[in-house]
Amino acid sequence: MRSELKKRRICNKLLAVPLCIFLSLLVAGSALASAWNSPTVQLTPAVLAPGDVTLLSVIPADRVSSASILWQKEHIPLMRLAEKDALGAFLAIPRDERAGSKEIALTLVRADGEQFKRNLTLEVKSKEFPVQRLSLPEEKVTLAEKDLARHQREKTAVQNALAQPFAERLWQASFQRPVPGAISTPFGVGRILNDKPRNSHSGVDLRGKTGDPVAAASDGIVILTGEHFFAGKSVYIDHGMGLITMYFHLSGILVEKGERVRAGQTIGLLGSTGRSTGPHLHWGLRVHNQPADPLTLLTLFPLL
Repeated sequence: MRSELKKRRICNKLLAVPLCIFLSLLVAGSALASAWNSPTVQLTPAVLAPGDVTLLSVIPADRVSSASILWQKEHIPLMRLAEKDALGAFLAIPRDERAGSKEIALTLVRADGEQFKRNLTLEVKSKEFPVQRLSLPEEKVTLAEKDLARHQREKTAVQNALAQPFAERLWQASFQRPVPGAISTPFGVGRILNDKPRNSHSGVDLRGKTGDPVAAASDGIVILTGEHFFAGKSVYIDHGMGLITMYFHLSGILVEKGERVRAGQTIGLLGSTGRSTGPHLHWGLRVHNQPADPLTLLTLFPLL
């Protein structure tokens, strides 16, 4: 009881939430602190809502040979971040995650194979998403048998592409918007098409004109291109460490599968192909195959 009260008093005096997370880890196991020279466990950012992305890092990492976390029933390895002598892993809060305390299981492994396991607590705040009603041609909402079969084939191809992500880091110092246009539909908006409930919006729609250049958000490797029933002409880019961005409704594709691209490189032209009501870019993000708001990357990386 005394140790718990002491821990709370210390955390209340500190402004940085990641340090409180570290103190929770430290108090839970003094053996970990002595063995690892008190590495700090940080979450950047520390205040999260559904759809947000955060980076969990262990600093310094000179005595850690490997590390991993268990989050949403998935084992995620921490990769080297040379800028900080750190190990890091990205994770995303699901769109429908309820507010409250969430548990992250952390495992650190020393060069001699000795392991230390600790549980960390992540706080998620509540967020309300608006609902959007759209009217589309009925054949775009209720699929004919041949269109449904086509969609299933395309869905399988996308799942196969997302199933083998690059573990190593491919992204560079920051992420950027693929087009400068204003947001027409944000991430997570509920969708009702022709008075029928559908899946929520899994990305961000950005305004633009047909033929406008669409840029890669950061360095990476093109893992899939194609013309799909719903997404139209599409490009998928793997940036490593579980980060995959996608670009839908293009009027033209200027890259090929397997091509390495750089941040800002034109990968396609904005359009309105697939299920679309007008020219725009649907910009999507998957973090370890979890849909997330790509705009959070724009605020996340300046903090790293």
